[in-house]
Formats: sequence, structure tokens, C-alpha cells
Amino acid sequence: MNKTKCQDITYCLEIDEAKNSISSFARGAKRIFLVHGHSSYIVCGAKILFDQLAVTLGWDLVEFEDFSQNPKKDDVDAGVELLLRQIPDVVIAVGGGSVLDMAKLIRHYAGLKLPLLAIPTTAGTGAESTQFAVCYIDGIKHSISDVTILPDSVILYPQLTYCNNRYLTSCTGFDALAQAIEAYWNINATSESDKYALEAIDAIYPLLLKENLTPDERASILKGANNAGKAINITKTTVPHALSYVLTSKYGYPHGHAVALTFPFFFKYNKDGGKAVYKGKDYKQHIAKMNRLYALMGIRDDPYMAMKRYISQLGLAFNPMKDFDDATVIRGINLERAKNTPIAIDENIISDAVKSIRE
Repeated sequence: MNKTKCQDITYCLEIDEAKNSISSFARGAKRIFLVHGHSSYIVCGAKILFDQLAVTLGWDLVEFEDFSQNPKKDDVDAGVELLLRQIPDVVIAVGGGSVLDMAKLIRHYAGLKLPLLAIPTTAGTGAESTQFAVCYIDGIKHSISDVTILPDSVILYPQLTYCNNRYLTSCTGFDALAQAIEAYWNINATSESDKYALEAIDAIYPLLLKENLTPDERASILKGANNAGKAINITKTTVPHALSYVLTSKYGYPHGHAVALTFPFFFKYNKDGGKAVYKGKDYKQHIAKMNRLYALMGIRDDPYMAMKRYISQLGLAFNPMKDFDDATVIRGINLERAKNTPIAIDENIISDAVKSIRE
């Protein structure tokens, strides 16, 4: 199990609570290194929030937003250069997973012990509570892992997710759901990760199908996504995530959509693969956990078809109009992530999983 440092996680319902929590984190700070997205930073209301705080508290805001959606090492280097030139008192990241990862990487590679606050504006990646960060180096996706990457503080402010449209909510929400399920069946699972995972599944699974989410339901999904992040921070992810990376980088599927494409196959295979290829310590316990998982999710028929229906209802099915090559996807698997899968996989299983995308 990974050793992790403690995080200060604050949940805010009202804007005054959010302002007070941010102010408390940055108490005494004069220069703030603020990493954020582009239009999303404005649309979600975060720009107004930070502009007001900067005026009220006399902050010198050093803003970094000039980077691509999927963090590239060149972008990280530019951020590091700016941070070292400005030497801020604290770092604050406001945005989705890519933004949070960018801030985590900048602080990590800068080598400065600056406090980092993460404020997610999507309910899905859990990046605010993981010690991992994705970085593309020479076009290849890497997962950088270090205990020092974990943000020191997190503010969960659901209002920043209210503007997310149906598709974005589905993509990010399914990513969180998949993280929780993969943490639960993971060979590295612990009682602590199971607790986080089950709470996340219970919160997210039934709500993603709703057309119009209430503020309370948005808040529930955001909390669930954070718990999913805490779960995979212990276990890491498994093969659906391992196969997703090339589907994003090569074929343009957003991350959560990419994870969904092979998820039905492994949702069934990780129970039905059989004892002979089970990699964990207690096969009976594994089967009992899978049965508990299906029961929690109300899965009473074929789990493969049940999950296929679910992702189709979320708008995350395969798009036959996009270019797609099975061999390219198979070659693009991240074997480091795949090894945490409880049932052994081989080339034939991976091939079957990729073929199932078209079904």
C-alpha cells in the first residue's frame, strides 16, 4: 500500500464558505500562483470568485493557463519556469483533472515546498486527492507518482460543477465510478479503499442517469468522485484505465468515455474469468465482493449487457463514425495499470475486450 500524507478536505455549500476556506488556506500570502483552465474557469464562476478575493485580500495573482488539455512536459516546464521566476507563497489549482495535474506537476518539478490547494470544477477525476499526475512526454502518456504530488488541501465547492453539461457530467462521472469499481476489485484493495470505493459507487451510480441534477445531487457526485480518488490513491487503477489512454490520445475519446468502452467486458470478466487465473489471495472473498458489487448496483441479469446499457444511456457508447484500429488500441495498453487487475489477462483477453467495443 502506498504511504500517503494527510489532506485537509473542506466541503463548502455557499460562496462565503468557499471564500473563507480559500482565505484561510492562503492566510498571510501575498503572491498566489493560480493554475486554471481557459473558458471553463470563467463559465463555472471561479474567475469572479478569485478576482474578488484578489481585490479584498490584496493578492498578486500570477495566473498560468497557457497549456494544452492533456498536460505535456513542455507545458509543465513553462509553468515551472514561471513559478521559479515569480516565487509565490502558495499554489492554487482550479479546474478539471488536467488542470489539477498540471499544478501538481509544476510544484513537483519546481522542487519547492509550497502549499498546494486543489479545487475541482468537474466531478470525476479525483485528481485533487491522488499522488499521481498524468504527463505526456514525447507524445507518450506517463503517470508520475510521488507522495509529494498529493495536494495539501482540497476544497469541494459543488457550485463550480453546476454549469457542466450532460456529456461532460457523464464522462467525468463515469471516470469516477470506474475508479471506484476498479479500486474495489483491485488486487491492492484494503478495508480503507473498499470503504471509499463503496461510498463512491453508492453516490454516483444511480445519479448519472438523471437528466437534470439538483444541487444536492451535484454535491453527492462531487463527494463520490473525491472518495473514488482517495480509493485509487491506495490501489491504483486496473485494465479498463490501462486501455483507455490510447483511445484518448489516438482517437479523441475524452478520458471517461474511453474508460467506458471496454468497461462492460471487464465488469463481467473480473468475476467470470475463473479461479485458475485469479491473482489475489482469496478467490472466495473475491467472488463474494463481486456479488456484493452487483447487488449494490442492482445488477440482476448479465453484467456485461447491464453495463453496456448503462454506458449507452449515458451517451458513452462507441462511435462507429470515428477511425478505429484494434491492433493500435491493443499495442497502446499501459501494462503498469493492467497488472492490478484481479484476473490475469493475456493477449487473447485484451483482443476480446477491444473487439467488444464494437458490439
